[in-house]
Amino acid sequence: MVFKVLPGVAVTAMLWWWFAPALALVLGAVVSVRYLGLALAPDLIALGETVGRSLRAAAYRPFEGRFYQFKGQRIRVEEDELLPQRWLAVADLATALGRPVPLMLLRRRWPDGLHEQADGPYVLDDVALTWLGELRDARAGQLRLWLQREVWYPARGWRANRAGRHEKGAPAGAPVQN
Repeated sequence: MVFKVLPGVAVTAMLWWWFAPALALVLGAVVSVRYLGLALAPDLIALGETVGRSLRAAAYRPFEGRFYQFKGQRIRVEEDELLPQRWLAVADLATALGRPVPLMLLRRRWPDGLHEQADGPYVLDDVALTWLGELRDARAGQLRLWLQREVWYPARGWRANRAGRHEKGAPAGAPVQN
């Protein structure tokens, strides 16, 4: 950075020495602005790009990873903060499936698979995959496949890849060798 600004300062000093101070100030300013422009332009452009990306990330942060669409139907997804799993809004699943979701059945079979939030009940992604696999409907099969590819696997894959990069040894769930 210093070597980029140094020619502009040197030219300004030489012009100051050769000409009258008022003329040297004007000529030196013109030359210095050119050298400063050449020196600072890449850094200012990079700063603008960084600020733009940061503003975009801050604007999308509340929505990122929470809203998905299956065939035009919005499905709200909440990330679990402790475990590599996601929770899906039951009302959105029912709308995408075209039939009501039997909450009592899900609650009886998987007591830990449902939880209530302010905007309604949410079902665990594993529970939703298992339940959709039991249905004999083409739409349920498509929703199950979409759920597995877009919601279930990315949550487990990202956390598993992140854990695999930082931890050594066998992956989680590997058989113990004696």
